[in-house]
Amino acid sequence: MSRQNWLRGRTIVYNAPPKLPPKPKRFRIGRILWSAIKKTATVIGMIMLISAAISVLASVVGDREKVPVIPDNIVLTLNLAGSFPESSGSSQYLSLLKLKDEPLTLSSVIDAIDQAAKDKRVKALAFKASSSGYDVSQLQEIRAAVQRFKKTGKKTVIYSESYGGSGYGLGLYYLASVFDEIWMQPVGVVTIGGISAEMPFFKGVMDQYGVEGQFFQRKEYKNAMEHLTADHMSLKSRESIQGMIDNMAAQLVGPIKRDRPKVASAFDSLLQRGLITDKEALSSGLIDQLNYEDILLDTLEKSYKNAGLMSVKTYAGLRSRDNYQQNIIGSKHTTVAIIHIDGMIVSGSGSSSPYGMGGEVIGADDLAEAIHDAASDSRVKAIVLRVNSPGGSPSASETIGRAVDAAIQKSHKPVYVSMGTVAASGGYWISATATKIYAMPATLTGSIGVVGGKVNLQKLWEKYHVNWERVSVGQNSSMFSMNTPFTVSEQKEFEASLDSVYDSFIARVAKGRKLTPEQTEKIAKGHVWTGEQAKALGLVDKIGGLNDVLDQIAKDNKLKSRYDLTLVHLPNTEKPMDVLLELLGAQSSQMPDILRQTSSRLALIEAQLSSPRMVLDSSIPDGRW
Repeated sequence: MSRQNWLRGRTIVYNAPPKLPPKPKRFRIGRILWSAIKKTATVIGMIMLISAAISVLASVVGDREKVPVIPDNIVLTLNLAGSFPESSGSSQYLSLLKLKDEPLTLSSVIDAIDQAAKDKRVKALAFKASSSGYDVSQLQEIRAAVQRFKKTGKKTVIYSESYGGSGYGLGLYYLASVFDEIWMQPVGVVTIGGISAEMPFFKGVMDQYGVEGQFFQRKEYKNAMEHLTADHMSLKSRESIQGMIDNMAAQLVGPIKRDRPKVASAFDSLLQRGLITDKEALSSGLIDQLNYEDILLDTLEKSYKNAGLMSVKTYAGLRSRDNYQQNIIGSKHTTVAIIHIDGMIVSGSGSSSPYGMGGEVIGADDLAEAIHDAASDSRVKAIVLRVNSPGGSPSASETIGRAVDAAIQKSHKPVYVSMGTVAASGGYWISATATKIYAMPATLTGSIGVVGGKVNLQKLWEKYHVNWERVSVGQNSSMFSMNTPFTVSEQKEFEASLDSVYDSFIARVAKGRKLTPEQTEKIAKGHVWTGEQAKALGLVDKIGGLNDVLDQIAKDNKLKSRYDLTLVHLPNTEKPMDVLLELLGAQSSQMPDILRQTSSRLALIEAQLSSPRMVLDSSIPDGRW
């Protein structure tokens, strides 16, 4: 470019245009009020941020002033009020800073019981159970932990107002049967009426309203949508469900007879009766004591030289903090990434899915990213997928499955699967190629199949004289419209897609479990299996829970136990701003005191930093359960 062209249309000397005097601003009360509100909000926000930061720092420094310890003589108690969450999210970090109570997770309960078994300060274990609301697979993990505790010679006691109450209590009594003593409140009942499963069928009422379910399954045992397409249970569905119930009943009844020999011979007849009153339960040997909760607790305290009662939550919190502090100083060196797959599997991000919120859905992108991050981190020696999912989108499951394959083949990281209550369909799809698969005996898994379709509302619209008109391009462009049924062409293409998904599912399972496609087909067909059945069929490698997986990883890495592992829980789907707001939320109820406390907190921090001390305090405020 020539110099002349470069200067074309430009001036070499810049002359700024003269500035005109600004127009005088009008006096507007709205503008003044809005400005005042913004400044006030900014000041309040800054105060809250500073207060939250000071609270965090004061809590950390405060730990150095007063560190509670576990007394030398305690009875460990647990209020078993329902199933436990799998992870605690950001609560685990906020609890360490004393900003929020951390909820008990299944893993923390098992860990606490196992640690208490070896802790000389813990003299006995006492449970209080409500009447219902438990997952059998979780009860199995807890029962196994109680059994390990008993083997050390320490006493175990369980109490409940009723074992089952108005519902079915066989699962709860299965847990109770492992304890040394079973207590029940007078007027309670033991409800051990076996196991049953019910399914509603809506085809009759749908026909009345002109609604048709058009769903197609691969294959005969894949009955997820049968309640919309039929008015009764098919023979294959009945066969599959009956088989699961029979197997699960055997899992519960067998251990009860083994661990309660005084009732073993009469248990089958009691099972047929179903509901046993309090005095009959005592005389038959189903329970050992018919008495009240306060009597039990007083008895426990006196039996062990006035032992204090400490809840599992408090005990687990103190042990967790000790482990956290050890981790901070670098005593642990083997990191394991635990990736939680909890809920329905959907494409994209779970937080943006329209199908649910929180733990109800999990996004494939979130999980694939978490697996990739763990696989690419040199500090992570193993990856554990904790699966509690009934399935979901096949394409989303394939995205996660691909991430698992890459972690094993490209990053050379072992990937273990720990199945929870259910890991079926898409939940098994993502598990099939893992290095090792663990499941509990009562885990529901398998369901290697696919079902899909839509609801046709055409006759419903006709009933109410609603006419839909359509303009389209493409022969099958309205395939998923609920206003018309599938055409012959649409159904052909849709069913072809189901065949493709099923074939891919068979191929993935065959590859992962080292089976031929023919062998896989025999145990697939949409059939749901219990973990015990799946182990016998080769779909699962070992029976055990999450802690069994961690014990194996510790052994593989030449460590003494799982407590020598550093655990990182993923994926972290909580946005930083959400955590910040949660921090501020803990302060919002105390806003009137914030300004008054700020100077004293700063003074406390300054004093502690200049003169660090540690004071041991064995006086721990704690609830009885």
